[in-house]
Amino acid sequence: MDMSNQGNDELQAVDLDLEWVHLLMSAKQAGIAAEDIRRFLSEKALQAM
Repeated sequence: MDMSNQGNDELQAVDLDLEWVHLLMSAKQAGIAAEDIRRFLSEKALQAM
């Protein structure tokens, strides 16, 4: 029996991708540009380093 968790990693990646899609679609509906979200997250990532 294969005990690797590669499948779990793939499912987590899909879940993460779906969360990003949901975030960007919600932002679009709220009138926030995707580029504004990317800039905000990039700035926060730089601050965290």
